[in-house]
Amino acid sequence: MLPSTLITPRDLLAPAGEPVSLEVEVERRFGPFLDPAREGVEVELEGGGKVVTDGRGEAVIPLGTLEAGSRRIPVRVGAASAEALVAVVPKEAPIFITDIDHTIADVSSVGFIFKGVRSVPPFEGSREALERIATSMQLVYLTARDHIFARKTKEWLRLNGFPEAPVYLRRRTRFWTVRAREHKVSRLRELRLAFPNLRWGVGDMPGDAEAYAAHGIPSILIGPRPLPGLPEGTVHVTRWSEIAGMIK
Repeated sequence: MLPSTLITPRDLLAPAGEPVSLEVEVERRFGPFLDPAREGVEVELEGGGKVVTDGRGEAVIPLGTLEAGSRRIPVRVGAASAEALVAVVPKEAPIFITDIDHTIADVSSVGFIFKGVRSVPPFEGSREALERIATSMQLVYLTARDHIFARKTKEWLRLNGFPEAPVYLRRRTRFWTVRAREHKVSRLRELRLAFPNLRWGVGDMPGDAEAYAAHGIPSILIGPRPLPGLPEGTVHVTRWSEIAGMIK
């Protein structure tokens, strides 16, 4: 069987009034987690614009300054295509960040690899809570899932009716090279540099609370019981209805 092309355009939350660039990673996929970078291939932005990948298999496509709002940006490499969600909001907009595994999806990160999207149930009340929160804040989904699960993750979110928002997966790391906490600290740094009003972060593990605390983001941990040794100010809840009730 011939290897296939794996295209991963990275979702992005960007501040209004500033130039935006779309990062795209291109790999040759031989099998699960066996996907070397493709250097020197042409990535085409639908509607115009072409960029060639570098030695890491990455291309950066300037999009210019975009108006506020969300849009899906399709890209193509030969016959293969994929799309990223680019959301543009005012720099001062309040941002609400949530983990996925064991937070809104009743599955572990490893379990998600082997399960079909229809066999992974959402946590009770998570969709309704996020729908309510999305009326006053910009959502971001932050997960330690590998980037190769971008398409599957978005399919699960759509299937279960979650609000559409940028999904921040691993960027230039794999799950066996960098721990989830460090990955999240790094990706949150990108958001912190662009947005001063990161209002809340939700997760289920101590590492989630620690990653949020590293950037001064108040954290909420969801689980059956409080965990010891968490950063000061971490809020514990057992269900999403509690989160919906406390977020104004």
